[in-house]
Formats: sequence, C-alpha cells, structure tokens
Amino acid sequence: MLRALTARFATHASDVMAPVERAEWLFDAVAELVELLSSPSRLEARARELGATWPDRGSHPTFAVEGSAWMTSSAACSAEWTQGTDAAWRQAWLLLSDVLAVETLAPFGDECR
Repeated sequence: MLRALTARFATHASDVMAPVERAEWLFDAVAELVELLSSPSRLEARARELGATWPDRGSHPTFAVEGSAWMTSSAACSAEWTQGTDAAWRQAWLLLSDVLAVETLAPFGDECR
C-alpha cells in the first residue's frame, strides 16, 4: 500500500513533502482514524490533532489529492475492493473533511461553533 501511495504522490509534486513522506503520513493517519469511526467525538478530536501535524503548512490533505490517492491505491492493492467498499471510504472521507473544515472555517477560535 505504501508503494502504491508513494507512486500516486509522485505525480502530485509538493515543494515541502517527498512522495514517500506524504504516503507514510497518510497511511499512519488513516490507520489511526479508521479505528475511531465508531466513536465520532474521539474521531473529531484526533482528526484535528492529526491535521495539525500535516507537514506541508501551506496546504492541507484533500480528497482531490490524498483521498483520491488512497482510494486508487486501496482498490489496486485489495482483491476484495467493491463498489460498496468504495462508497464506504468516500463517506469516511466526507466525514473527516467536515471535521477538518470546521477548523479551516473558524481558525481564530470557537466563536463560530
């Protein structure tokens, strides 16, 4: 999976992160967060903490790049990948993007929550 992610990220250049660094960060973050999907309050807090560790301070993980790389790499690496699996992962990415969007939209405090 790491090799597949690294290969995908090699096509999306970053001035800050090497493809292997980006792949390792994403793999570790997803492995941790997927375990918390059944506990939304813990998931939200941990997703924010992990989001703050994203090494490329000029950007943030997006579905267009990281999500797409994860989905494509997972499908290529898993013989059991189905349309249902794909739909479930898309839903998980939407959930996480909602959590992280709150931080993006209200970076100066909790006034907007």
